[in-house]
Parts: sequence; C-alpha cells; structure tokens
Amino acid sequence: AEGEYRFRTVRPGRVPGPGNSLQAPHLAVSVFGRGLIKRLATRLYFADGEGNDADPILSLVPDERRATLVAERLADGTWWLDIRLGGRGETVFLDW
Repeated sequence: AEGEYRFRTVRPGRVPGPGNSLQAPHLAVSVFGRGLIKRLATRLYFADGEGNDADPILSLVPDERRATLVAERLADGTWWLDIRLGGRGETVFLDW
C-alpha cells in the first residue's frame, strides 16, 4: 500500500565485466508495472561495495545520477534503495 518492496538474498561478490574488468557487487533489478510497455532494467549497488569507483557499468552513469543506483545501509542492517519512475531523482534505467 505504501509502494515499498522487500526481498531477501545473499549479497553478491564481484563478477567479471567487459574487457577483463571486475564489476562491483550488484543486483540486477527489473521493474514491471501497469502502463509500462517493457520492463525497466537497473542495478542496485551497495554504498560500501568494493570496486564501485571502478565498475565499468556504473562509471558510464554521470556522477550526479549515480546515487540513484546505490543502496544505503540502514541502522537495522537492511539496505534501502528508492526506485523512482520519474521526476527528481529518477532512477537510472539501463537499455539492454
């Protein structure tokens, strides 16, 4: 009712990326919804993620928009990322 979601998973490690690089730990996220013609693809990175500064995909996102992909750890140990479909702070969606 409040537009929140929650899931539980194992935190991922680094994975191979383009050009023999290593990607920072991340989760692939897809958003489906009423009125959307196709899924919206994005990523969730962790604020303390090893390699965030050198991740080949995250580095393609302009500095001022990267925060829309980076989850912050709350005091209770959970991770929080707002996904916004439009307006100020709109989440960066990837075209793949």
